[in-house]
Amino acid sequence: MQRSRRGLLTIVYTWAALSLVAADCSLIWAQEEKVEDTYRYDPAGKRDPFLSPFAVAPEQMTPDEAKTPLQRFDLGQLKLVGVIWETKEPKALIEDSGGLGYIAMRGTLIGSKGGVIKAIEPKRVVVEEYQTDFYGKRQVQERELQLFVADSAQEGKAKKAK
Repeated sequence: MQRSRRGLLTIVYTWAALSLVAADCSLIWAQEEKVEDTYRYDPAGKRDPFLSPFAVAPEQMTPDEAKTPLQRFDLGQLKLVGVIWETKEPKALIEDSGGLGYIAMRGTLIGSKGGVIKAIEPKRVVVEEYQTDFYGKRQVQERELQLFVADSAQEGKAKKAK
């Protein structure tokens, strides 16, 4: 009988000790909760950690922004068919893939990648485009439209044959 009393007392003391430890821990946790965390995460200018670093960000053009007719085409779909050189400011005659012609000058927006005409020369037009690289930085890339001369190769062969 004494052994059962000892066992019962041991259980009661153990339970009481554990409840005191639990009460102390809850007081400590309550005190820790009162401490304010002053750090706040600001995602401005940082890469989204949930996106793949290999993902290409789409060009950030607002849908409300009106596009000029030359901005609806990629530079590969446009061809330079003439240059008006004898004026104060040279002008370029550009034709789209549908055969429509446009007159452009320096500073005209051109191409679907947000290009701008930087220079007009007698046989070419220099276009500066912006491209997002692997690291998300915007890089400037110069492309050019060469003057397209219709049937120049065929005329040259025909003259030589005569």
